[in-house]
Amino acid sequence: MPTPQDPETPLHTPRLSGGADSAVAAAEPRPEGGLAAQQAAVRVGALSLGPPQPEGPAGLLLLAYLRNQFLAMLAEDPRVRADHADAVHKMRVSTRRMRSALSSYRKVLAPEPAREVRTELKWFAGVLGAARDAQVLRARLQALVGTQPAELVMGTVQQRIDEELLGDYRMAHAEVARVLDGDRYRRLLERLESVIGSPEFTAAAEAPAAQTAGRMLRRDRKRLHRQVRDAREARSEDHRSESLHDARKDAKRLRYAAEVAQPVRASGSAELAAGAEHVQKILGEYQDSVVSRDYLRRLGAAAAGAGYNGFTYGRLHALEEERGESARKRFRKAWADFPRVV
Repeated sequence: MPTPQDPETPLHTPRLSGGADSAVAAAEPRPEGGLAAQQAAVRVGALSLGPPQPEGPAGLLLLAYLRNQFLAMLAEDPRVRADHADAVHKMRVSTRRMRSALSSYRKVLAPEPAREVRTELKWFAGVLGAARDAQVLRARLQALVGTQPAELVMGTVQQRIDEELLGDYRMAHAEVARVLDGDRYRRLLERLESVIGSPEFTAAAEAPAAQTAGRMLRRDRKRLHRQVRDAREARSEDHRSESLHDARKDAKRLRYAAEVAQPVRASGSAELAAGAEHVQKILGEYQDSVVSRDYLRRLGAAAAGAGYNGFTYGRLHALEEERGESARKRFRKAWADFPRVV
C-alpha cells in the first residue's frame, strides 16, 4: 500500500473555481467544433492560480505553465481551421510544451489521467506534424532551388516539388480539420482542463518549487548528455543520425523544463533554455537535411525511371549533404559551450 511519503501517492487537492467539476456541467450538451475550444478557453482563462514562488509548491509551478500553454493551444484552434500560415506550427509547439512538462514533472501528478493526456498530446502533435512537415520541407526546397543558377535547374523541378508537397500539405490539413471536429480532440480538451482545473497531486507536488525544478533540470540534462554520447559512439551513419535526432528531442525537453523553472529559478534557467534551444535548432537543421536528402533521392530516382533528367535533384542532394555536415560541426562547437545546471 502506498504511504503518504510515497511521491506517487495522490493528494486530493481543493477544487479550483471553474475547474473540472464546472467544466463537466458546462459541457452538457457537448459543444461542436471550435465551440468546445472557445468554451474551454473561457473557463481556463478564469482560473486564478497565483504566481509560482521559489518556496511555494511545485504543483503550482507546473499548473501555471500548463495553463499558459493550454490557452496558447486553444488560441490557435480557429487560426488552424482558417489555415493561417503559422497556426499549425504554433499549435503543435504548445502541445509539445505541455507533453514535455508533464513528462519532466510526471511525479507531481497522479499517474492518471496525466499519462493518458501525454499519450493523447503525442497523438495530436503527430496529426499536426504531418501538415507542418510538408510546410517546412516545401519552404526549404523552394529556397534551395531558388539559389541555383537557372542553367542548373533542368526540367520542372520547382513545379514538381511545389505540387507534390502542397498536395501533401492540403491532405494533411484536411485531416487536421477533421480531427478538430472529432470526439477524440474534444476529449483531449476535457482531460487537459481537468488536469489543470482539478489536479490530483502527489506528495511530490508539495516540495519547494525551486528545489524540484533544479532536480528536473539536472535529470533532463543528464538525459541529453547520454544521448549525445551515444551519437558520438555510433558505428554507422544511420545510428548516428538516429541518435542526433533523439538528442534534438532531448534538447527540446530540457529547454521546456527550463522554461517551466524560470519563474522560480531565474538564475541559470534562462541561460539553460537558450543553450538548449540553440542546440535544438542546430540539430533540427541537421534533421531537415536528412529528410530533404531522402525526399530528393526519391524524386531523382522517379525522374530517372520516367526518362527525365535527374541532374538537379542530385545537385540539390549534394548541397543538402553539405548543409548536414555543417550543422554537425556547429553542433559539436555548441555542445562544447553548453551551460550547466546551477
